[in-house]
Amino acid sequence: MKHNRLTPWLVAFVVFGPFGIAMLLYYTPWGRAWLPQLPGQRELLASPVALPDEWRGDAAAEGRWLLIYARMGTCEQRCAEAVDRLSRVRQALNRDQDRVARALWLTGSDAGLPADPELAVRRLDEAPGSGMAEALGVASIGDGRVYLADPRGSVILSYPPDVEQKELLRDLKRLLTGSGTGA
Repeated sequence: MKHNRLTPWLVAFVVFGPFGIAMLLYYTPWGRAWLPQLPGQRELLASPVALPDEWRGDAAAEGRWLLIYARMGTCEQRCAEAVDRLSRVRQALNRDQDRVARALWLTGSDAGLPADPELAVRRLDEAPGSGMAEALGVASIGDGRVYLADPRGSVILSYPPDVEQKELLRDLKRLLTGSGTGA
């Protein structure tokens, strides 16, 4: 029985063709702009910003995600509402809430700080906080910003201060599902 010379080439095309086409679509001038985007206001940081060792604390030691509200100023009503929203997002995770910790980064006095023993409060106007404020951009933190740090201690996502709870919850659920890290 005579084998067709074209058969091995057809098998190779069927096996490797989809990978080649995917690489062409991904790395060519068309880029990734045509790919569907998740709805929402999140911004993936161009390069992750590592948390200072002093700030990693229990969250990094236990491999937990960290929800952060950062603000250049004291914690007033808007800040307290944002911290409360982060608390509600964490509670909505139900059995996964132990995989997420919360932090408040700010400057100024302690007046108006929420009385929450699970909330890690860090200063952006003292070392090493000033380095974090510069790395994330003092102007972007300004009146407040929500950040998400991964279990390895890198800030990877940024949200506006008025981000909806359901957007944060949806993103956290996806990250927790895809992450094998954490308790």
